[in-house]
Amino acid sequence: MNGPGPAAAPVLPAAIARPQLLPLFLVALASVGYEIALTRWFAIVSWSEYGYWVISITMVGIAASGVVLNLAKDWLLARPGRAAAVLAAGPALLVAALAGGTAALGTIEFNPLALQNHATMAAQLARIAAYYAALFPFFFLSGAFIGLYFVAYDADIPRIYAADLVGAGAAGGVVVLLMFVLHPAHLPLVLLPALLTAGWLLQPAAAARLALAALTVVAAAVMAVSARADYNEYKAVAAPLRVEGNQRLLTLHSPRGLFEVLDNFTERLDVDLSNNEAMLGGAEPIATYGLYVDGNRVTSLPKQPPGRLAYLNAALDSLPYQLLHAATTPPTPISTLLVGSRGGFRIDEAAQLGAGRVVALEPEPVLHALVGRYRPDLRPDLQRDARLLQAAPSAYLRTRPTGATFDVVDIAPDYFGSSDIAKYSFTVEGLAAYHAALSPHGMMSLPVSIREFTVYAVKLVLTAREALRAAGVADPARHIVVVRSAWNARILVARQPFDAVTLAAVRRLADERSFDVAYLAGTDLAGARIWNDLPPVSFEAVGGAGAGGGRQDTRQDALAAEIRAHVLPGGQAWPGTVDLSPATTDRPHFYAVLRLSALAPILERIDLVPREEIGALVSLAVLAQSVVIALLVLALPLFRPRTMRVHLAVVGRSIVYFAGLGLGFLFIEIYLIEKATFFLNDRTLGFSLALAAMLIFSGLGSWLSGRFTAEVEQTRRGLGAACLVILAWCALAWLLADRLLPLGLALPLALRIALLLVVIAPVGIALGFPFACGLSVLRAHPHFVPWAWSLNGAFSVVASPLAHLVATGHGNRVLVAAALVLYGLVWLRLPLARAPRAALAGA
Repeated sequence: MNGPGPAAAPVLPAAIARPQLLPLFLVALASVGYEIALTRWFAIVSWSEYGYWVISITMVGIAASGVVLNLAKDWLLARPGRAAAVLAAGPALLVAALAGGTAALGTIEFNPLALQNHATMAAQLARIAAYYAALFPFFFLSGAFIGLYFVAYDADIPRIYAADLVGAGAAGGVVVLLMFVLHPAHLPLVLLPALLTAGWLLQPAAAARLALAALTVVAAAVMAVSARADYNEYKAVAAPLRVEGNQRLLTLHSPRGLFEVLDNFTERLDVDLSNNEAMLGGAEPIATYGLYVDGNRVTSLPKQPPGRLAYLNAALDSLPYQLLHAATTPPTPISTLLVGSRGGFRIDEAAQLGAGRVVALEPEPVLHALVGRYRPDLRPDLQRDARLLQAAPSAYLRTRPTGATFDVVDIAPDYFGSSDIAKYSFTVEGLAAYHAALSPHGMMSLPVSIREFTVYAVKLVLTAREALRAAGVADPARHIVVVRSAWNARILVARQPFDAVTLAAVRRLADERSFDVAYLAGTDLAGARIWNDLPPVSFEAVGGAGAGGGRQDTRQDALAAEIRAHVLPGGQAWPGTVDLSPATTDRPHFYAVLRLSALAPILERIDLVPREEIGALVSLAVLAQSVVIALLVLALPLFRPRTMRVHLAVVGRSIVYFAGLGLGFLFIEIYLIEKATFFLNDRTLGFSLALAAMLIFSGLGSWLSGRFTAEVEQTRRGLGAACLVILAWCALAWLLADRLLPLGLALPLALRIALLLVVIAPVGIALGFPFACGLSVLRAHPHFVPWAWSLNGAFSVVASPLAHLVATGHGNRVLVAAALVLYGLVWLRLPLARAPRAALAGA
């Protein structure tokens, strides 16, 4: 390791002795607040998957600002007062950029579905470029404003970085609270007062303050008039909104989404029914209200308590109840756990199908409240045998009475789309917990859509098989049955192996209702009649695997063929474009089956890619762009060849150090958000709490690091202690988190929040040290300070999409393991080198 550099080095004069930190705090709050608001805006006008571009634009602006500051540093500090004047002008420029960017957003007609059509892709890419043009100025200016603080007041780097982080953390809490009262299109408007206050504090002249106030008023007027967030025409809500006589009965603003209840003649209960008219007996779909979140249909809500549900005998969802009744004479009451209530209708359906005791779980708070609002008869004090609870399945199963079991664990078809935490029910651990709650003759009924990809059903079969193995079942294949309609499949997973009588009943019940049996333990289904044609969908050769050879007609059952070819013993390997590894709590992304390593055939047939898979492709595109930006930032010292030649060791160490910080910090942040979501059973609370806590604690750490930056050896000691805490925390998280978190799921929410803060505090405080320590030692090489800021921002751009791809493909534990390695390198590569004072002065 190189010896210490000079304890003090000549630096260019700062504008003022001590900076004002409140304006910096407010600009950081506005910048991150705008970023969060834009992710909600994208969720409404297109889909939330496209919010990754917001993060990209943010970080691109920060990286570009560091490049400009590096090149303009001498000019900014050549004359006393120039840097202060530029800072004072910053908030006014940010106000103009915020208003202009927000107004421009509403004029860009981006169609995400057209992006999946080769003929229309070019026009949509141009509109994505327009998004960059509209939003880049604001994030460039905010990055330049914050970066200029580091350049102009380099003696106060720890305090500056603390104010930056605390402002960013506060933004999470402030904007999330505002989402309860404001439409996402209006969130940017409330950020203007923060920028006005920042400019007011920095502007000494009364005339300048009045001009800033006038500009802010004009900007507010422009934003109020032009702010819009129209639903994309291909969203589920678009058609009902155009129906004559449609009524918006209710609109609820929430960080979880924009909830709307619609009433029109097209709203019907979505039930997967037989196409056998005789079985339907003249039953018609029930008229309901429709519940939409961000324009996506979530469920139906009842107009009144339903009476007799005549369609039940013909419904795919009724199969487990009918099998249990067929197995017992006389039929006995069925104890049922409903996961998702489908607007309360599943409770009535279960009761009419013979359920004697019903527990219905609706973990999404807004949805639970709405079901209670439209079905007040389901209040616990009015029901003896049916209970509707706002509880996550994982928490409820840990608190159920000892020995309490269920004959049916029935997951509603629309449960997966009701909240982000629903994905944990479709993991190996989630299914194993349901299996443990079954009675000796009980079964799980798992829904999965096959409208776009049959492989999702195959993945759920594989996940169920692993859950059975985890429960000690020797031959899982004998415990699984798969029955499907044209659009959906039901996977039945039994506590005991299906016997011959039950298997015969499955075939009989399916044939009577014109449903197809895709898998039946120990039964060769080749040659069986196919009621619902299901051709294969493949990114390889069209008409390949999945064809129904040996069938009586030309109809195909791709799902049965795929299970037979790839799941059963002796099956073939899956095509290279598909990864059907079972979902786990650490890797819970169920709708993520495409292998991006086989990108060429996927892009060639991008029109086949389901919306759920688009997020990975967006992340890949953002990652490619981010790598290019990072390489450009890395090349910046080439523009100062003399500096690079004299301080070659500083360049090399700075690359490893600040790139490692950019990657490692985001990896830990994203890991914490995912684990907090699981632990709190709430995506919104998990995100806002983990983000705010980590940033605020890191700000505290940066402030405390100021005690160690006076001398180089002190800086080394402070950095070493912080990195030691980070490494120990990452190692413990990798080893213990997935074992310990499930143990606390049933604790009271307040206690879980407190425990989460206790866990985040040490690593958060430690994470605030390295950046402040690194920039502080670079005071000896002043031209590298803005480059380091840019370098950190550039690799933060890389980190966000990279972390998403890694977590989706390999699990969140890989992120914390990678962070451990990165911070180990950071500890060893403090950007410091011996250099002659003369050389430093000439740099």
